[in-house]
Amino acid sequence: MDDSEAGKDQSANGRAGTGSDTEGADRLQAGREQLELGRSDRAEAAFRDAAGLCRAAGDGPGESAALAELGELLFTTRRFDGAAEALRRAAELRRGDDDAGLEGVTLLNLGNALQQTRELTEAAEALSRAAELLRLAGEHHDEHMALTDLGVTLQVLGRAEEAIEIQHLVVAHFREVGDEHFHAIAMSNLGFALVAARRFAEAEDVLTEAVTTARRIGRRRAEGVALRLLAQALRGACRYDEALAMHRQDIAAAEESGHLHDLGTARSSLGQTLEELRRGRAARRAYLRAAVAFRNAGDPASAAAAAHGARRAWLGIPEPDGGPHDPHDDVRWHAAARGYAAFAAALVAATAAGQVWGGPLALIASVTTGASATLALATTVGFACFSVGQNAGFEVAARLGAIGLALIWLALSVLLPVGLVVSLCLGAQYRDWTDAIGGVLPAFLVLGLLQRRAVIRSNRAFDPEG
Repeated sequence: MDDSEAGKDQSANGRAGTGSDTEGADRLQAGREQLELGRSDRAEAAFRDAAGLCRAAGDGPGESAALAELGELLFTTRRFDGAAEALRRAAELRRGDDDAGLEGVTLLNLGNALQQTRELTEAAEALSRAAELLRLAGEHHDEHMALTDLGVTLQVLGRAEEAIEIQHLVVAHFREVGDEHFHAIAMSNLGFALVAARRFAEAEDVLTEAVTTARRIGRRRAEGVALRLLAQALRGACRYDEALAMHRQDIAAAEESGHLHDLGTARSSLGQTLEELRRGRAARRAYLRAAVAFRNAGDPASAAAAAHGARRAWLGIPEPDGGPHDPHDDVRWHAAARGYAAFAAALVAATAAGQVWGGPLALIASVTTGASATLALATTVGFACFSVGQNAGFEVAARLGAIGLALIWLALSVLLPVGLVVSLCLGAQYRDWTDAIGGVLPAFLVLGLLQRRAVIRSNRAFDPEG
């Protein structure tokens, strides 16, 4: 899920606490000043120093404040593992503090970080506790931000009905207080939960209102999120033309806002719809553009996922349904299998042709192509079976088959031209061999090109750079 979907960019910040009058507190203040100047590296070093100094001095409040600041900084720079570690420690230090709001905000930020590290059960617990503490502290805006993120987390955990119930509460709150911006965000999150529950008609109504509200108040990022989710609802209802129109508007909104991560997410979502329409080339282009946007946004993990989607669309492989096998492995093995499929089919056809074709090379040609076809079929089936989690012996068979094919066709690439030259030099008594080899060469060249294409596609599939 993207930051804007859960309103993370609008969540409470600047509530890390003040620490105390120690050397560590001075370093904490220095870090805050560096952060205001945009020097995140220096700020990070200062926060780490402050945490260490406060820990050594037994200054728990100062250490928790420094760790909370460090966690927020690491989160904004998308280093989520480090953010979760720092915020987890800060939350432990603040447990049971008199300031329930401060502890609640720390748990809210911790929950956001844990969402990103996919520790979803712990994230749900942190966010639930955060909402409770923030309600006790009277921080109702932050309370409902925690509830928003809790709803999103429960949805990802497959608890869609609970997520819908929570998001209804958030929508009602922001409608009551008249905050149209957060009302639009809340409506998007409610629509997201309804899409996950496959209640597409309800989702369409909610998300249309979210788009209208965000557009009226000029919030382009919130509008883009709502458009993206509306496209998903329309796609779920099989209204693909309308979904594609929403995707185009979403991309336009992201381009106008200049937010590269939103642009990458918008293009990835378009790729998913195009995949479902079996428009593989267009989907691949959308995914590749998404990968570029994510890379420029400094998000290599999302860029890698988009590149994976591009390969999947190129190969025509359905998106995995959450089975136990690594989808990246599925793509690699399917790619290798498809790389040899066309070559195997051509070899089977050549073997059949060799059986009915006369001449001195008929037997040699049919045996060679028949053996090659057997190896190519073994390679194709071996890679394809291994891709869906079969025994690793399939990989060995496929690799040996590929090596055998390479050796046969390397030998032929030398023997046929040499044989043609030798038969021409020996004269008329070997005219039949000369004609036979000359007739075989065009077919050999075609098959050789197919073999080379199979090797290239297989190598590309196993190239981690894609």
